Amino acid sequence: MTPSGSAQRPFARVSVRRRLLATLLVLFVAGTAVLALMLRGYARQAADASYDQLLQASALSMADSLQLVQGRWQMDMPYAALELLAQAPRDRVFYRVTDLDGAPIAGYGDAPAPPRAPGPAGPVYFDAVYRGEPVRFAALQRQLAGPEQTTAAVVQVGQTRLAREALAADIVWRGSLALLAFAATVIAVAWWGVHRALAPVARVERDLAAREAADLRPLGTPVPAELEHLVRALDDFMARLADNQDALRLFIAEAAHQLRTPLAALRAQLQLALEDDDPAERQRSLQAVQRNAERLSRLVNQLLSDASVNHRGALRQYESVELAAVLRQAVHDSVPMAEPRPDVRLALPDTSACIRGDALMLREAVKNLIDNALRHGDPAAGPIEVSLQREGESWCIVVADRGPGIAPAFAQTAFERFSRGPQARADGAGLGLAIVRRAVEGQGGTVTLANRAGGGLAVTLRLAESHGHAS
Repeated sequence: MTPSGSAQRPFARVSVRRRLLATLLVLFVAGTAVLALMLRGYARQAADASYDQLLQASALSMADSLQLVQGRWQMDMPYAALELLAQAPRDRVFYRVTDLDGAPIAGYGDAPAPPRAPGPAGPVYFDAVYRGEPVRFAALQRQLAGPEQTTAAVVQVGQTRLAREALAADIVWRGSLALLAFAATVIAVAWWGVHRALAPVARVERDLAAREAADLRPLGTPVPAELEHLVRALDDFMARLADNQDALRLFIAEAAHQLRTPLAALRAQLQLALEDDDPAERQRSLQAVQRNAERLSRLVNQLLSDASVNHRGALRQYESVELAAVLRQAVHDSVPMAEPRPDVRLALPDTSACIRGDALMLREAVKNLIDNALRHGDPAAGPIEVSLQREGESWCIVVADRGPGIAPAFAQTAFERFSRGPQARADGAGLGLAIVRRAVEGQGGTVTLANRAGGGLAVTLRLAESHGHAS
């Protein structure tokens, strides 16, 4: 069976180390390919430069032996010039001597002419295919002064490329060995560097793995600057998780405490009803059971409402909320349908009232306020009024009743969980105002209590029009 954790980690097989090494390897292979091409070009240029010097020396030696006697060219072939090229025994050597008009004087008359006429500045080098073989030529100009005029001749010497290619191949081979050694060194250094760069991640992993499940302290492992934001986010997450765990433990402890008393009373009254033979006494016991069941139901609903508000407050998933629709739904859910129905009046503005917030949290807050007003208000003194009005950049939700109001001494502790005033009814849970404050302040709003002139309490929820952020 596949572990449940694996379904939550679709990218668990992705390795940062392999990604980094693969990226470095691709870059290195591309760089090595470029270096190999450059090495091949360099080897060819180095071989040409070496043998071009021999070609130039041979051509100069022939040019020095060239003479103009009574208008006719004469050349005593210096075989030492060709011996310079005999160092490559497998290569063939060709030469050609012409005047400036291209008329042959000596050598191979069908040898290819240079692409441009050489000048006094230096020889011209070019490659050509001659007699089925690639040949490298050097051509230079030789000027001779006669008794009547000064003329010039072109001396051209060529050699096949076998020795050049062999020298270039040897340079490439030796360079490739050095490049391979360099490649192995770079790969080893890259692997070591990636391993060293990821060592802080392994330290964080070991730190977390060695902790107990309840240990949510901030990480004390030193990390580089690139991981600082990640570790800070992880610390913030663990701090929020610790707060949620503390809140959950407190909630469970308080819920167990609050549920124990009504459950014990309910059990005792049921036992009395079962043992009592008098129908009137049994009826009174069953009525007491019903009252305790209603109180227990209200307590459970408020505990669930409190847990829901806590959960959604931690999520902070805000969206556009139409406050008028929230108030209508809250009134509909809170006002009993049975007769006699309480007088609850809803006053809404003609314009749209939209904010960014959590509709469920706001609805729970308003429902708790209406429920408190229904329980503590005096229907004979006046209706319960639920209104929505604009104040500057905020919207205000006001729930007002005509009950006894709130004692000034209790106003400071009224928003604490399970806090109940001196005049509270026995079936109250003490969670209503705590839920309201958590729901409203979690969305950037405020809650205020004020006794009304003529009696009663007005609770005002003030919500900024643009509070919250969409998740």
